[in-house]
Amino acid sequence: MVWPGKDLSAWKAPLLWMAFGCGLLFLSIALTFPYGALQTRVIGELQRATGMEVRAADWTIGFPAAIEWRQMTLTRTDWSPLQLGLVRAQVGLWRLLTGGVALDLAAQLDETTAAQSAVKLTVTAASWSMTGPVAMVGKIQKLDLSKVIRPYVTRGTMTGEFTHRLDGAATAGSASFGEGTWKAEAKDLSLDHIPMGNGRILALAFSSLSISLACREQICDVTELKGDGIDGSFSGQGTVTMQQPLQQSQLALSLTVIPGVGFAAKAPGLGIPPLPPGTPFTFKVIGTLAQARVAL
Repeated sequence: MVWPGKDLSAWKAPLLWMAFGCGLLFLSIALTFPYGALQTRVIGELQRATGMEVRAADWTIGFPAAIEWRQMTLTRTDWSPLQLGLVRAQVGLWRLLTGGVALDLAAQLDETTAAQSAVKLTVTAASWSMTGPVAMVGKIQKLDLSKVIRPYVTRGTMTGEFTHRLDGAATAGSASFGEGTWKAEAKDLSLDHIPMGNGRILALAFSSLSISLACREQICDVTELKGDGIDGSFSGQGTVTMQQPLQQSQLALSLTVIPGVGFAAKAPGLGIPPLPPGTPFTFKVIGTLAQARVAL
């Protein structure tokens, strides 16, 4: 084969053939990719991480090299079912050619609101066996918390971002949880059904709430926790000890609340001595994510 010289126009044909060959290669990978094994792996990882049974009404192959699940349901006997309208897993073909893994995951509560309310996650790893480091970068976009954290949240939307890294052993059943940072902010938040003991239930409303976590192995330090609204303002600190499934993670939080007009009206019914608005008091939130409770 004779290569063309400096005349750029002479390179046109070789470049077109190269592009055509690369296109055929990517098409071949997309058509022969083991989608069945991938969908089984993704469902299995979801069940392992959440401790919930995962079922989907159906799954289809997307292009290029993608799987879409519709009407996916996550259920557990002691937890409200979580319904996802659409979940999509996209394989990075270029990364696949180099022997690594790049998987883009996107989940939305409603099939028709992809841009408005979705959770997106990018997973990269050295191999499909996940025996080496696994990196995750994610973003939360206007997630409707009333459909995710029931019955404790009746209204509110959340945005956030996170990065996390595992050493690879966690995916094989090890106790390692890796390390990472998580940040989230909620707007127009209404909390309900918070048990106070003796049959008392606490309900709170906040115009904004933000939280940041710095995690290393099982311990997540709460580096920021604050909120404000009609019921007052609060700040907090503490730790979350991660467990599998996630619902069993242990809370050890200390919150300092400055009551507002709304909370002052609720205090007598909760067995809390009347406090003038602006008077701070501190309480603890303990228990698990599935059964959090307040200790005065």
